[in-house]
Amino acid sequence: MVVPDSVSVTAPAWRPGDWWSAAFRMCLLLVLSAGAVAVVTSVRPAERPESDLIADLAAGRVTHLDYQRGSHTVRWANGWWRWRATTMVSWRESVDLRSTRDPQSDAALEWLDRQVVESGHPVQTRIRADHEPRWWPAEVVWEPLRAATVAAWFGTFLVMLGGARHRYANRWAWFWLFTVGQAGALLYLILEPQPVWRPRSWQARTDRALVGGGTGLIWAVLLSITVSLVAAGASAL
Repeated sequence: MVVPDSVSVTAPAWRPGDWWSAAFRMCLLLVLSAGAVAVVTSVRPAERPESDLIADLAAGRVTHLDYQRGSHTVRWANGWWRWRATTMVSWRESVDLRSTRDPQSDAALEWLDRQVVESGHPVQTRIRADHEPRWWPAEVVWEPLRAATVAAWFGTFLVMLGGARHRYANRWAWFWLFTVGQAGALLYLILEPQPVWRPRSWQARTDRALVGGGTGLIWAVLLSITVSLVAAGASAL
């Protein structure tokens, strides 16, 4: 008698090792999820006038500044989750002609630095070039959470590379889902080598072909688009 894959004659038992494995995966998953939520909140910050930035700096509400060279756009965080954005214009009124002759100088950044110093409150500032590629774990603002997120991502990536067996996709497919797809690390922790809610003794179907590298790249692109849309929608709420 052939038993369908969806039917289990005897539920696989959970052993102590299974609980430890599931707990470890859940810890990594929670860290990555917290980091992802922190990044999503900064995707589409609300536009505010420059005066709001100066007022928040003076009041000590700003915890992080993100300065974009070229466009002179500034994003700032009030606390760790609430983001605002503005394009600086006041710096043009106080440009030092000597500094404008220096190709390495940035008058807008110098003006912003003066506002931070005059506020009397230390603020973490990150300077970006136009069209700079961004890796989402490094976008987490709070340094302890950023370090934990980066460590969890790399730890999961190494587990994926060293895994003896995979259930849905091979290493190349997961590589694209991790890098291009953005959310591959989260999916891997949930699904591989067995769903996180299953013990390690659970047997997956053996007649299902693993997703290969080419198909995995296509899925990674689609996943990246989906993640971008979800992040934009969530940040707009």
